[in-house]
Amino acid sequence: MKRDPGLQPERTHLSWRRTGWSMMIPGLLCLRGWSHTGNALYVLAAIVLLGGALAMFCGFAKGRHNTVSLIIVASGSLLVLMLLSQIDRGH
Repeated sequence: MKRDPGLQPERTHLSWRRTGWSMMIPGLLCLRGWSHTGNALYVLAAIVLLGGALAMFCGFAKGRHNTVSLIIVASGSLLVLMLLSQIDRGH
């Protein structure tokens, strides 16, 4: 079967770029949260998200859906842990 020479490769490339941006922005916001609270879980989530975004922009994670999903789930889990630790302290 012949590959479609149309716009599909361009759309796929753009979707990976959007995924990279959607990981970078929350990563930067996590760094901002860390600068305000000093909570180390913010830094860990930021490192995971910014590392994933860098991998997306450099093309290392291209086509590795499971890796990208793991990065997103790991950063979300770190943020949930941070939230739960703040609730336990009564903040």
